[in-house]
Amino acid sequence: MGHGKKTIKKKGKVWRILDGSYKQPIDKEDVEWLIAAIQQECVWDERDQETFQAIQDGKIDWSGERVRINRKPRKHIRKRS
Repeated sequence: MGHGKKTIKKKGKVWRILDGSYKQPIDKEDVEWLIAAIQQECVWDERDQETFQAIQDGKIDWSGERVRINRKPRKHIRKRS
């Protein structure tokens, strides 16, 4: 009937893409591009520098896999006797 809560339409992901604030995560392909640039002694672009910085910070390794820095302890598992 329409007599209740009013729905508010939110701006979607499209506007964030158009604003340029939507960033693609670093994946295996970016790491492979960086390795190729290092081997061929090419000039690094901005994406290569971001990938190298992520590797140096420990967020990603050279295989392109994400590194889990803060593993949660398994306190939620109850021990049975």
